[in-house]
Amino acid sequence: MPFEPLRTDEPTPGGRKPTDMDNVMLAGCTTFVVASLLAYGLGVLPFLVMQDTYRLIVLKVSVLVGLVPVLGLAVLATRRFGLPAATGVLAGSMATGIFLYLRFDQIMLGFVVREIPNPEYPTVFGWLIPVAWVLSVLLAILLSLRSAHFLGAAPPKP
Repeated sequence: MPFEPLRTDEPTPGGRKPTDMDNVMLAGCTTFVVASLLAYGLGVLPFLVMQDTYRLIVLKVSVLVGLVPVLGLAVLATRRFGLPAATGVLAGSMATGIFLYLRFDQIMLGFVVREIPNPEYPTVFGWLIPVAWVLSVLLAILLSLRSAHFLGAAPPKP
């Protein structure tokens, strides 16, 4: 019986084992999950550590400390692992956007409840920052993807 894909009955030393669909699916799913958890963790951690995000300077620092590593992860993971990593980082960033929206909604209660300090920024930041977060990560991913990942692109020549 011949060995695949060489169609010969003699094993060749150092030959490359063909990839099967199970290994490809497992690698892609693992990459997606790891990238999404890293993006979420890197994005949320500054907002959990710095509690007084009702102040504008703390908000700026939290956004920069969270967004810069996530953008770096988006570029590096997309370049290295392709589309599964890109979608994983985007999913983690969308979860971070939901977290930020809920966190800002909680902070905006300072305008209503007297015991909570008033935020130093307008209420439009409650939805503007999460949307800008997700869109900036999406832009970084789109700029990092190779053209072979887009629909209609010609496949790379060997």
